[in-house]
Amino acid sequence: MDDDSTALGDIDVVRASLERVRRRSRHVVRHFYAHLFRHHPHLRPLFPAVLDDQYERMFTALVHVVDHLGHPGLPEHLRRLGRDHRKFGIVDEDYAAVGASLLTAIARYSPASWDERTETAWRRVYDEVATLMATGARRSIAAREPAFWEATVVSHRLHGDRTAVLRAAVRTPYPWRPGQYATVEHEDLPGVWRPYSLAGTAAGGERERLLEFHVGRVPGGLLSGVLCDRTRPGQTLRLGAASGSALAPPPGTPAVTLLAAGTGWAPVKSVLDELLRRSPAPRVRVDVVARAGAHFYDGAHLDDLLRDRPWLSAYWWCQEQDESRTRAAERLHAHLRARPDRPGEVVYLCGPAGFVEETAELLLARGLPPQSLIRDPLPPSGARRPHLSHAEAFLAPERVNWIDPDARLRPLRTPAFQPGSTGSMV
Repeated sequence: MDDDSTALGDIDVVRASLERVRRRSRHVVRHFYAHLFRHHPHLRPLFPAVLDDQYERMFTALVHVVDHLGHPGLPEHLRRLGRDHRKFGIVDEDYAAVGASLLTAIARYSPASWDERTETAWRRVYDEVATLMATGARRSIAAREPAFWEATVVSHRLHGDRTAVLRAAVRTPYPWRPGQYATVEHEDLPGVWRPYSLAGTAAGGERERLLEFHVGRVPGGLLSGVLCDRTRPGQTLRLGAASGSALAPPPGTPAVTLLAAGTGWAPVKSVLDELLRRSPAPRVRVDVVARAGAHFYDGAHLDDLLRDRPWLSAYWWCQEQDESRTRAAERLHAHLRARPDRPGEVVYLCGPAGFVEETAELLLARGLPPQSLIRDPLPPSGARRPHLSHAEAFLAPERVNWIDPDARLRPLRTPAFQPGSTGSMV
């Protein structure tokens, strides 16, 4: 976005306007969709049949864009977003329809403050956003990139009724890099897309043909339930283009620590396989957090990797008898605080949001350079709800979504940590 005075003035007006409707966000989004589908009914099939999750996801996305207006990274983000929206069947003229409905909804729920200046600012900002998204879509088309990829499920395994590991073969090569994720749609749930990290382990070109996903069951989750319970070999998935910038550490990195919790093991697995293919391979330590030993669903693969690789070590941090569910993470954190630094080390971190945030805080506080920390790039599986009134919160209580609910860890604070064992060798 341009940083001239007019643009900055528009940004201030738009942010203030959005802030005024945050308490009525659910009403704003419902009015937006009602207006859009009434005036452009041909767009209705592009959205899920049930819009409950879509309401909060849409407003969260809007807040994210407005919060980052003027940020140098926003234009590229919007171009990628436009590329990704091709999977919904969005075309250039649809952006004008969406913009008209958005402004109508915001104006309706801020009548006392909606004036010509506010409308003009919203129009200018939205037009610039839409132009960047349309540019991204056109670039994708010019590069002959598919709007989406189709993949056939070839295997499905449900571990402990909580985590599904499925593999799917794409019909055309799917370009991706270790550490990235794909948005996924199931043939039985059209219009519902969710992000899942790629955990494929094939080498070379085969990696673009056979993909692996790890799906943690989310209570009440639309897609996770289908992928865990109603997915069989032969069924079709659709995949959006690969995204995510938290890639494997660069070649030449002498030491790497990989930290994973829950299905955060999926991207860590792909990054680990990438590191082990390098020559020479760096010294790698893997620390995996799970509720219990039985909850680590991919131990056989790690066992195989440990054979004949003296530069690789792996530790499993899990809840022991009579421990609270957070003790495994507390013992890992105590170990991280006490262990000596390794020169040139890079730490790759992935898992539930609470685990990632607390672990990152700890590592940075003890002196790890920010550029040596690679964090989980996966978007939250559930959008953060905006501020609700007491009445709205009572009528529609917030549901907390986790990538893997069984690996959920409450926020941990430094004073609560107690020294513990250094983990169990896998």
